[in-house]
Amino acid sequence: MSSTVWFGLLGPVDIRLDGVPSPLPSARTRALLAALLCQANRVVSVDGLVDAVWGADPPDGAVTTLRSHVMRLRRCLGSEAGRLETAAPGYRILLDPGTELDTRIFVARYQAGQAAAAAGDWHTAARFAAEALALWRGEPLADVPSELLHLEEAAAWAELRVEAIELRARADIALGRAADAVAPLRRLAADHPHREPAYALLMSALAAADRRAEALQVYRLLRAVLVRDLGMEPSPELRALHQGILAMDAGKKAAVADGVGDGAAETAIAEPEGTDDELNASFVAWPTPRTLPWDTADFTGREDELRRIVEAVTRSLESRAAFAVVIDGMAGVGKSALATHAAHLLTDRFPDGQLYADLLGSSPSPADPHDVLTSFLRLLGIAPADLPTSGLERGALYRSLLAERRVLVLLDDVHDGKQLAPLIPSAPGSVLLATTRDRHVGIAGALRVSLSPLTPPESHTLLVRMAGAERTTAEPEATAEILAACAGLPLALRAAGGRIAARPTWQIADLASRLARPNGADGARFFDELRYGDHDVRATFETAFAALAATGSGTTLATSLCLLGLWNGTELGLPVAASLLDRPPADAEQILERLVDLNLLQSPRHGRYLLHDLIREFAAVKADSLLTDDQRRQAADLWRLPHARSADSAALRDDGLSQPS
Repeated sequence: MSSTVWFGLLGPVDIRLDGVPSPLPSARTRALLAALLCQANRVVSVDGLVDAVWGADPPDGAVTTLRSHVMRLRRCLGSEAGRLETAAPGYRILLDPGTELDTRIFVARYQAGQAAAAAGDWHTAARFAAEALALWRGEPLADVPSELLHLEEAAAWAELRVEAIELRARADIALGRAADAVAPLRRLAADHPHREPAYALLMSALAAADRRAEALQVYRLLRAVLVRDLGMEPSPELRALHQGILAMDAGKKAAVADGVGDGAAETAIAEPEGTDDELNASFVAWPTPRTLPWDTADFTGREDELRRIVEAVTRSLESRAAFAVVIDGMAGVGKSALATHAAHLLTDRFPDGQLYADLLGSSPSPADPHDVLTSFLRLLGIAPADLPTSGLERGALYRSLLAERRVLVLLDDVHDGKQLAPLIPSAPGSVLLATTRDRHVGIAGALRVSLSPLTPPESHTLLVRMAGAERTTAEPEATAEILAACAGLPLALRAAGGRIAARPTWQIADLASRLARPNGADGARFFDELRYGDHDVRATFETAFAALAATGSGTTLATSLCLLGLWNGTELGLPVAASLLDRPPADAEQILERLVDLNLLQSPRHGRYLLHDLIREFAAVKADSLLTDDQRRQAADLWRLPHARSADSAALRDDGLSQPS
C-alpha cells in the first residue's frame, strides 16, 4: 500500500510519510532533496546536483559521494523510494505538486488569491492568502547549506510571501477588519524598511481602524529612513495617501473645534516638529524576533505530549484566549528538547516572532526576570532611550506590545512563579511555553505536561539514531545493557550514543562493560562514562543537587535524598521511609512530597515512593560525602532488619504486588 507523502521546503526540509516525519541524516542529503524538489518531476543532472550540494568547490569524488546520498535519501523515503528515479543525465523525484509539495501549493494558493482580489472577491482572496501563509514553518530551506538554492529559489519564495502578506492585509482592510492587519504589517515594515507598499498598507489599516495619529507617525518614520538611507523622498502615491489621512484628521478636528478658523485647524493638525536626526534616533527597524534555540534533529518520542501541546495551542488561537503550557520533569528528562521541538512545530502560527530565554532556574544564580524583560523589549523594537525606568512600566509595555501581535514565548528552566510572572503574555494571540523542575510553578488555566523517562522502544530508537543501526543491530545484548544503564533518561542516552558514535573503533560492548555496576562498583566512575560534550549526567544532577541545598530547607531535603539513595529496593512506603529518614511519619511525608514536587522523587501512587535508577545512584554517591558514618550505618541496618522488609512487603501485598528480591 502506498503512503501519503508530504514534502516541505518552506522552513527546515521536511518529509512526512503518512504524517510521520522521516528524519534526513545529513545536511548534504537535505540539500540533495531540496535540489530535486525545486525541479520536481524533472531530471536534474548530476553536475547540477553537485553544484547545489557542494557549491563551486566540490570535493574530490563528489559524484561518488552523491550516489551515497541518493541511497540514503531512498532509505528515508521508505516504501516510497521508487519516487526517486535514476534518469540520464541524473535523477528525478516524482510527486503531485498540487498536494505533496508546500512550495507549489503556496504559489497556487497565492495566485488564486490574486485572481480573487482582481475580481473583487475579497472573502476568497483572504482565504487563499491565509492558506498560502499557513504553509510557512520558518525561513525556507532553513537547514540546507546551499548558497545556490538560497539565491535561486528561496529568495523568490520569500518575495512571494511578502506579497501574500500584503494581499491578506488588503483583503482584511476591504472586509472591514483593518485592525487585524496592523500587527503583521508592522512586522513586514520592520523587516523591509524601504518597502513603500507595506508602509502604505500599514498607514491605510491604521487610518481605517481610526488610529490616524499612528498612521501619520508611520509616514514620518518612513520618510526619515528613506532620506537617511537612500537620499530620496516618499513616492507621490505615498505622499498623496499621507495628505488624504491628514485631510481625514482635519475634517474630524474641524467638526469639534468650536470657532477655530482654517489656519488654526491647519496648526492643530500640523505634524510634530523634529529633525530627521531625532526621528532616526527613535526608529529601529528590528527584524521579526526569531530567537528559538536549535531544534533537535533526531528528536525522538513524546508523540502524545506533542499532540496535546499542539492541539491545545491551536484551540486557544481559534478561541482567541490567552494560553500557556508548563512542562515539568526531572533533570535530563528532555523538557527543554520537547518545548523547543513543539515551539518549532508551531512557528507558522506566530508570524510576529518567537522569543526565547533561559531563566537558569536550576542554577545557583537564576536570571533576573526584569533583565529578560528588557531584552525582550529590545527584540520587539524598543530603543534603549525609550525603555521605561520602572519595572512595572516595562511589564505593562511588554504586555501592550504583545497585545498587537501573535508571538510565541519560550521560557526554559523557570525557578519559581515570581520569576515567571512578569514575562507571561496576557492578551489573546500570544502563547507561553515554560519548562521547570518544580511542580509548584504553574499558571492558572495552563496545560500541565509532566514528563516521565522514555519508554523502552523510544529509548532504543534514540540510541539507534545516535549510534547507528548497523552497530546496534550487530550487538543487541550490549545495546540492551546500555539501555538498562541509561534507564530511559534522554540525557544519559545521548551521552552514551554520542560516545559510541565518536569512537567508531569501539565495540558497543566496550562501553557496556564500562557502565556495568557490580556490587561495590565506584558510582563516581559510572557517571564518568555518561559524559559526552554538553551531555553530562553528573554535572546536571550536581546542578539540581546544589539548587536543592540552596533552598530554605535544603539541608534536610539533600540529606533525605541521600538516605533514600541507600535504599536497595524499588518502591518504599511511608512507614519505612520515615524510619529511613529517622522522622515522624507526618514530617517524613512532607519531605517526600516536596522531593516529588521537585521531580527528584517519584510517587507512582499515594503513599508509595520511588527513585529513578540514576538519581538513586547519584544520591548514593553524594551520601559518601554528605552523610555521617552513623547515618549510613543506621540506613544499612534498617535495610537488613526484618521488620523493615516485612512492613514494606505487607504494604505491597495489600496492593496486590510483591516485594522484589
